[in-house]
Amino acid sequence: MYNVVKQEAPDRWVKELYFQTEFKAYLCARTKSKALMCTYMVVDATTNEVTSIVRHGSPLIT
Repeated sequence: MYNVVKQEAPDRWVKELYFQTEFKAYLCARTKSKALMCTYMVVDATTNEVTSIVRHGSPLIT
């Protein structure tokens, strides 16, 4: 499972959605980031490892 998490403040992240695959989670985070012009990250729910961060539609970690 992969969580899509939105940054609401510099130190505050809120879980929004979860997906079975990392690819679907990344596509959702990228789409939401472009539409809302904010930062999203994809987190592996089992290990709590950040797999990618998307800021304003551009990837920071891949």
